[in-house]
Amino acid sequence: MPHFDKLFSNSNARPVYYNGLPLSRMDRITVSNGQTLKVAFESVNSDWRQGIGFDTDGSFDVVGKTIKRKIVLWRDTAPEELQLVVHTKKGELFVRNVWDVGNGVIESWHNGAAMIVEELPNGRRYRCNDGFADDDFDDLVFRVEWS
Repeated sequence: MPHFDKLFSNSNARPVYYNGLPLSRMDRITVSNGQTLKVAFESVNSDWRQGIGFDTDGSFDVVGKTIKRKIVLWRDTAPEELQLVVHTKKGELFVRNVWDVGNGVIESWHNGAAMIVEELPNGRRYRCNDGFADDDFDDLVFRVEWS
């Protein structure tokens, strides 16, 4: 079972390669202040609760609420598709997959965690592996799109 920690430990936040696939633990998207993004959950295949973690230096407007700096959208409670407005000074949005094994703790970035980031014409698709050490990259699949 693959634990990707060793691969990522010396990567300086750059993608690593596993079986010829580029893997990331976090993605950085350049955004404009006030930019609206469409977030769409495509599929989930895990025994654990799956979600998307977003970070920025400002705030997010989502589902009628403003949330500062960090937000987690859980697949089991968020709409299947939603709009996310990013307010930022630095123009950066960080994206990562997160999970909860059932103890209420938001986990990310360890053991089998990694994402395949696929470029789309107006966005990116993320094929995610959670902390369970396998390499199917289907625990959570989602898109972030912009216009």
